[in-house]
Amino acid sequence: MYRRVAAILFPITLIAFVAVAAWGYQEHQDKNSILIKAENTYQRAFHDLNNHMDKLQGELGKSLALNTQKQVSNSMTNVWRLAYDAQSDIGQLPLTLMPFDQAEKFLSRVGRFAYSVGIRDLNKHPLNDKEWKTLHTLYNQSKQVRDDLATVQEKVLDKNLRWMDVELAVATEDKKMDNTIIDGFKLVNQKVKEFPEVDWGPSVSNMEAHERQRAKNISGAKITPQQAKQIVARAFGKHSTKGISVTLNKNGDYESYSVFYRGAKNTDVHTELTAKGGHMVWMIYDRPVKRQNLSMKQALRHAQNFLNRIGYVHMVPISHDETGNIVSFNFVHRENGVYIYPETLVVKVALDNGEIMGLQAEQYVFNKIKRPEIKPKLTKAEAKKKLNSHLKVRKSNLALIYNDKGQEVLCYEFLGQIDQIQYRIFINALDGSEEMVDRIEKADADQI
Repeated sequence: MYRRVAAILFPITLIAFVAVAAWGYQEHQDKNSILIKAENTYQRAFHDLNNHMDKLQGELGKSLALNTQKQVSNSMTNVWRLAYDAQSDIGQLPLTLMPFDQAEKFLSRVGRFAYSVGIRDLNKHPLNDKEWKTLHTLYNQSKQVRDDLATVQEKVLDKNLRWMDVELAVATEDKKMDNTIIDGFKLVNQKVKEFPEVDWGPSVSNMEAHERQRAKNISGAKITPQQAKQIVARAFGKHSTKGISVTLNKNGDYESYSVFYRGAKNTDVHTELTAKGGHMVWMIYDRPVKRQNLSMKQALRHAQNFLNRIGYVHMVPISHDETGNIVSFNFVHRENGVYIYPETLVVKVALDNGEIMGLQAEQYVFNKIKRPEIKPKLTKAEAKKKLNSHLKVRKSNLALIYNDKGQEVLCYEFLGQIDQIQYRIFINALDGSEEMVDRIEKADADQI
């Protein structure tokens, strides 16, 4: 009888053992696959960080030699973009338990400084001596950061170090593991902390104070990593979240999720969402666009549909710019007929198939605050009398803007042109003063 039972149970047990072994092997393979993907992501982000820091330092050096205001403005725009790219790279590295806050703050301030210079009319308000000295200081300081990171990169390549080991060492406080990367980043952070104080100017100081306040006003409940994946999948028409990875970051005064997946032809899609509310702050999809198949109107519909999918409604296109078969649309939020200019964003669309190539929505996400009802004291006709008589007005509406002091001001916005050059002029709706004149380099969206 025992032989009969054994004869029955042995093959069953053997099959079960083989099944468990196969399952264990598959689990091991899946785990290894995940670890390899994570390691590749870390390595790519680290090398991208070095590349962006190298370009950032070079662009700052170039800006010191420029003489025309247009070139300075373009250079400052590049500095702002590269500083933001470098911050994005840092956000994808496992540095949450490692002190690197001073280096991140340095990049953030460099970006803000460049942004505040780049957006103003440098023909009317060129760089002053203090700002030039600030640029020179930033050039030298960024060189120090770049060189120190390059040293870490060289050691990583020479020793064939893995970022997964860094993550494990930081989490377990394992002192026996190679700490080259950890020590290198700590050294960079400490050196940045010891940099002499820079005169950032009132614009950057006001922006920092404003950001600390606005980060508290992000709406919604905190989302989970899985919900972050679902938001990104829905935004880009993916039927599942397979292949999408998420990393939680601490960005100054708010938490965010860096969401990544591999697009067509091994091109990468990077997205950042606020952890609170799941608002999409930015996204980048970098691939070549070799031809144009879509009209501007068709591309605009793709941009508007994308904004609707991520919940950014009542957005009005105000201008567009085409470069390399990619069109960038600038949108502003319209509420009760008023254009809310602090709530702006940019969407980039590929003109070959309508794919979304980029989103820059920081101003829209963080400037979403409740505003008191303000009624204009002047009529539109009264405000129009304050304009230059040579301006041919094509369009006008109410608009809310920030003035030079960072205060919200209700204005009448007049869009017009003088000698084929387009301008936006903002006249204070309460006292008739000219608050801002904006020359439009990009094509007006109404011309689409």
